[in-house]
Amino acid sequence: MTIIRKTAHTSPLPLVGALFVFACLAQPASAQDSPELKRWAVTVNATRVLVDENAPNITLAGEPLPGSNVRIGNATTATVDVGYFFTPNIAANLFLGVPAPAEIDGAGTVAPLGTLAKVHYGPAVLSAQYHFNSRGKLHPYVGVGVGRVLFFNKRDRALSDFDIHDSWAPAGQLGVRYELNRSWMLNADVRYVPFSTHASGSLGGAPARTRLDIDPILTSVGITFRF
Repeated sequence: MTIIRKTAHTSPLPLVGALFVFACLAQPASAQDSPELKRWAVTVNATRVLVDENAPNITLAGEPLPGSNVRIGNATTATVDVGYFFTPNIAANLFLGVPAPAEIDGAGTVAPLGTLAKVHYGPAVLSAQYHFNSRGKLHPYVGVGVGRVLFFNKRDRALSDFDIHDSWAPAGQLGVRYELNRSWMLNADVRYVPFSTHASGSLGGAPARTRLDIDPILTSVGITFRF
C-alpha cells in the first residue's frame, strides 16, 4: 500500500528545546528561594495541531485497496491546562481544548473521492510534570502522562455511516515559562500524543474500514496565572 507523505512542516521542537536547555543551565534550581508556594496554575493557550497520518490497511467489502491512504489537515484551536503543585517541583496537569476540526481526505488511489468524512477531535491529557525552579525568569519543565483522544461531530461526505473510535494515547511534554511577576507567566510548550484508532463507513453500500495511525504534535503559546 502506498504511503502518501505531506510536505514536512517546520517543527518547533528545536526552539523550545534550546530554551529548555538554556534555562536549565543558566538558572540553577533553588526551591528554598520561593517565599510561598502557589499551588494552582491555569494556562490559556493558542495551540497548533500538526498532524502526520497513515492508513495502512484500507479495505472495501473486505478486500484491500492497493495504493490507498488518507490525509488529515493541520488545525489551530484554543486549549487550557490546569496544574496543581504538590511541591515546588512536582505538579499534576490536566490539558483540555476546544475540539479541532479535521477533514479526512482520500489520498493515492482513493484521492478522486475527495473528502471522505469530517470530524472534530481533541485529547484530554493528564500528566505528571517536573518543574525546574530557577532564580531567574525562565522556568523549564517536562511532563509525561496519558491522554484520551475524543471524536465529536462525525459527518459523512464520500463515506456514509462514518464512525471513528476514541483512543488512549501516551503523552510527552517539553515546555518553558517566563515569569512576568509572581502571578503571571508566559508559556510555550510542545506535546506529542501519538495514537491509533479505527474508522469505518460505507461506500456505495459496501463496508469500508481502516486503521488510522496519527502522530500529532501540539505546539502551544499562552499565558499562565498562578495562585
